[in-house]
Amino acid sequence: MKNNLTVNVHDGTVLELTPSTELNLAQLLFLNGAFNGVPLCSGMGRCALCKVRFDSDAPTPLKEELKKFSSDEIESGYRLSCLHKANAGTVYLPQPERVVPKISGKFASGIPDNLSLAVDLGTTGMHWAFTLNGEIVTSGQELNPQIGLGSEVMSRLAFAQNPEHCKILSDLVTSRLAEIIEQTAPAKDMVITGNPSMISILAEDNVEGLSRAPYSLPSPGDEILSLNHNLPKAYVPAHLAPFVGADITAGIVSLNFSDAVPEPPYLFADLGTNGEFVLCLSPDEYIVSSVPMGPALEGVGLSNGRTAGPGAISSFTLTPTGLSPSLISEPDSRTTPGITGTGYLSLCSILLKSGVLTREGQFSNGNTPFAARLAQKITELHGSPALNLGLNSELLLPASDIEEILKVKAAFNLATTALLDQADMRPSSLNSLILGGAMGQHVNINDLVTTGFIPAETGPITRAAGNTSLAGAVILTNNKNARDFASNLPSLTTVLELAGEQDFGQKYLERMIFQYVY
Repeated sequence: MKNNLTVNVHDGTVLELTPSTELNLAQLLFLNGAFNGVPLCSGMGRCALCKVRFDSDAPTPLKEELKKFSSDEIESGYRLSCLHKANAGTVYLPQPERVVPKISGKFASGIPDNLSLAVDLGTTGMHWAFTLNGEIVTSGQELNPQIGLGSEVMSRLAFAQNPEHCKILSDLVTSRLAEIIEQTAPAKDMVITGNPSMISILAEDNVEGLSRAPYSLPSPGDEILSLNHNLPKAYVPAHLAPFVGADITAGIVSLNFSDAVPEPPYLFADLGTNGEFVLCLSPDEYIVSSVPMGPALEGVGLSNGRTAGPGAISSFTLTPTGLSPSLISEPDSRTTPGITGTGYLSLCSILLKSGVLTREGQFSNGNTPFAARLAQKITELHGSPALNLGLNSELLLPASDIEEILKVKAAFNLATTALLDQADMRPSSLNSLILGGAMGQHVNINDLVTTGFIPAETGPITRAAGNTSLAGAVILTNNKNARDFASNLPSLTTVLELAGEQDFGQKYLERMIFQYVY
């Protein structure tokens, strides 16, 4: 129809959609079933996973598209749907190039009664576990089903400003949780952790206070949510600050109710799309802060980014024959090639040590014969330098990916130094540095030292704790003392605001280097 948006899907399906003045093309396609399980960067123009071909009225290509497509592809009408309006016309939707499969365990025997469901609702991913008496019975992970409507906190909040859009986002999660329960086992109750933005959107709160300064919490957490009739009631732990939420409270619970409680002072960093940091000075004194880090460390938005899962590359070694990848586990039929965030850190670490990458993030000639041969594979991708990783034709490391990793490093470095400065401490004063979140599951500590995320003196005291948010949620399903501890935590906490500091920008730029800056 003339005034419709006609979508010819790769499988032969034809969709007739009503154009939208509020949604971009990628969002409209996403809400109509496209990009299911695809780790979209959602409006940043980086991942190129939302590509479509305009068969009529192709818009003028933008600079991001000129970097992602060849001249022939541009001429034939390929564009990034996240960068264009959902106007009337005809487009072709190709088969997705990268899909993140849902991973879930199976019950070894019959389904027990009285199960609880613990959920870690991250901005990028969602992890869940069915528990019995505080012990995990089965678990799973997948992309947050909202990711097609904003890949990081602020874009998700911007979409949720409209109450109707907020309900769409909430329904995406609650519907998926209801499916998980229906497909797995009944649950009598739930614990849901997440940053304040994800929890507020889930509860369909007014998110204006989280969307612009001065930031404020719609709800302090430490509450029971009634989400919909298909789900049991959900306990949400207390939030500590507008961008330090229930997931961090759960993380601190997991540390304090573990077999080896860390001795203060320690620094706890939960590294996902938003970076949240906790400096524990004593059992009764915490300083918290946060910085936006983007989804790069979770494998989203990078040219070959993959979330952790079967077949994903989690690290590299340099051999006489070139780069050799290590996989999280063997690939399956659903696997597409890709590199996790920690895999990118491993790659950058090797390139820095071998002189193929400078501290400023520029490609160079290498400092050994092996490295020099690797440097000979530096080529161009749409006019910008890129390193052919020699694994297959699809895997290149463009300069733009290195810049994204540097941005994350700068934010991490800035947050850690600011917290230590606030307490008048040096890194050497810490008893431990504990990493949670995406980075905290597979990262090599030496890679963090080499790339400048952490100073060399903290390497021996740094440990990865994995998904502390989910671990804390599991504890909170069954432990009243843990809930009392979580409820009391805000009264022990001081918030350090970073973004409002006058020299924030200058300090951030000073740290855009693969070297720790004090």
